[in-house]
Amino acid sequence: MTVIAQLSDIHVRPRGLLYQGLVDSNAMFSRAIGTLNRLKPVPNLVLITGDLTDEGSPAEYEALRELLAPLIHPFAVMPGNHDDRDHLRAAFADQLWLPAEGELNFGIDVGAVRILALDTSVPGLHHGELSRASLSWLERELAANVHRPVVVAMHHPPFVTGIPYLDVYGLRDADAFVELVSRYDNVDRIVAGHVHRSMQTRIGPVPVLTCPSTTTQIALRVEADAEPASYLEPPAFMLHRWGELRGPAVSHLCYIGQFEGPLPFA
Repeated sequence: MTVIAQLSDIHVRPRGLLYQGLVDSNAMFSRAIGTLNRLKPVPNLVLITGDLTDEGSPAEYEALRELLAPLIHPFAVMPGNHDDRDHLRAAFADQLWLPAEGELNFGIDVGAVRILALDTSVPGLHHGELSRASLSWLERELAANVHRPVVVAMHHPPFVTGIPYLDVYGLRDADAFVELVSRYDNVDRIVAGHVHRSMQTRIGPVPVLTCPSTTTQIALRVEADAEPASYLEPPAFMLHRWGELRGPAVSHLCYIGQFEGPLPFA
């Protein structure tokens, strides 16, 4: 069995500062770590799909490493539009999966599954892009792993959400990515963050899932003139589980918090 816990959009702040001046994102991430440490089934890997910090500052990455210290499971982190590649690389220089230079694309083997982390960030901007170098790297990896399940992880999801104030900062020119993924049948699923909501769609037969934030959740407002808004809905993460037999994962939406129960029925 292979189990991957996916968190996203944790927006860590320097010690003592609140996310957007209102929300203690660090405390909420700390509660998420506690949940993961108690989790059954036990994750083989915790993957955080971007927006690790809110402003990409060294102080925020220092706070992030402190918050990650109690985590008892292996982890990997990816950049989002709120991150800084150089500061992220410096903060996690001890991690072997992190590239020493260039875009932060990397692959990790987790049990029978190959995780391909794609860097969709654009330095200084909030929308996402995939460079030719990143697409070439992805194609090489997909070709080299045709006989095993592959999960493509990215911060910006490769689809239009229908929420106008999110889609302004979406992944641009996604057609080349969609065409590339469609040529391979070893892609089990595509997982992403960025949107602070759980969404599901597909590219051809490939499921595409987004992970909620461990802090605020972005409002579902689809009107053309909708004003951006967020809610303090229950934070959550995704748990992707592959069973003993060959086949696709089952992905679970897992809420973070204390809830009434367990009740004596199912």
